[in-house]
Amino acid sequence: MDADPRDTAFLIQQLAERGVRHLRAAAVPAQRDPLDTRALISALAQHPEPRLREALIPLFLRHPADAPLVPGLTAALDPPARLTLQHMYTAAVYLLRLWREALSLYLGGFPLLPNYFGQTEFGLPDANEYFGEAGLRALARHFEAVTGYEWLSAYQSIVNLMLEQLSLESFDVQPVG
Repeated sequence: MDADPRDTAFLIQQLAERGVRHLRAAAVPAQRDPLDTRALISALAQHPEPRLREALIPLFLRHPADAPLVPGLTAALDPPARLTLQHMYTAAVYLLRLWREALSLYLGGFPLLPNYFGQTEFGLPDANEYFGEAGLRALARHFEAVTGYEWLSAYQSIVNLMLEQLSLESFDVQPVG
């Protein structure tokens, strides 16, 4: 299933308005009313493009206060989107702990994401074990076995993009593109 490029551009615009600015679109965004956070999370979890589904991670890292929406959303999604949301949210749980100090340099203090699914759904280590690294590595192994995709480097790439974006923004430098 292919996504309408205008709808994809709209979602990228919605992410940018929430501080997730590492994605670019080739199309002009569709004109419509802004999405509330629940609708944005749901649309990203169901999107056919991996880069949009993976954008859930920096969205949760930037907005950990939105975590209480997640359990209700997962219950309302179809199984593939539910698993995507649980996966990306859980990655953000562990990444937030692992990269807490670096992120706090740019974002200030913030609450940690509750670990809704790591132990109960995926049988992963506690989110605080080894600052989240044990759980992140276990999550990557779990989903690599399911998908054949090497997830640990994907998680690291997402955080690296986010930290680069935050660094540029801290110097008020706008990315080219």
